[in-house]
Amino acid sequence: MSFPGQASNLRGSMKGGSFALLTALLAGVALGQAANQVPLSIDLLVAKADAVVHGKVVRMTCQRDDEGRMFTKVHFQIIEQVKGRQRGGTLVVVQGGGVLGRRIARSPIEPTYRVGAEVVVFVMFNSRDEAVTLGLNQGKFDVARQPKTGLATVRNPFHGLAKRDDPRAVVKRALGQSKPLTLAELKRRVRRAAK
Repeated sequence: MSFPGQASNLRGSMKGGSFALLTALLAGVALGQAANQVPLSIDLLVAKADAVVHGKVVRMTCQRDDEGRMFTKVHFQIIEQVKGRQRGGTLVVVQGGGVLGRRIARSPIEPTYRVGAEVVVFVMFNSRDEAVTLGLNQGKFDVARQPKTGLATVRNPFHGLAKRDDPRAVVKRALGQSKPLTLAELKRRVRRAAK
C-alpha cells in the first residue's frame, strides 16, 4: 500500500541516486588519467633524464613519417641548461601525434606544448639522438609567474599546485603534493640529485 507523496519521494531519491552515480562516473573518467600513471619523483626524473632544460617554446611543426604517423617537433629557446651538456641555444623535442590540417592525433598523457609557453622539460635522447620528454606529461613542468611579485612556480600532473580546473587536484591533495613548487626550488633539487 502506498500513500500520497510516497511515490514522488521514491522518484526523488532515485533521481538523487542517479545523479550521484553519474557524478561518480564522470569523476572517475576525469581522474582516470592520473590514476593510470605512477607518479615519478623529481629525484627519479633527474636520475633518468639525459638533460633538463628551462626554456620557452618558440615554434612547433607537425608532419608525417614514412608510415603516415603524425609527429610534432617542439622547438625551445634555452633559458638555462639545468642538467646535461649544452647543445647550442635551442632544443628540439619530438613527440608522437599533433595537429595537421583537420587531423588531430594525441594521447591524453602526452605533454601539451604551446608556442610562447615557458617550461622546464626533462628529456632523454632516443637512438636517433632526438630529445623526447621523459615520463610523458610528468617530464614537463609549466612555469607560471605571479604578476605582482614575479615569483615563478612550476607544476606538472603530480608536483606543484594544481590548476583550478584540473580534475587531478583531488589526487594531488591525497598524495600530499598540493603545495607550491618554485622554479628556483625545482632547479635546486635537479642540481642536488644530479651530483
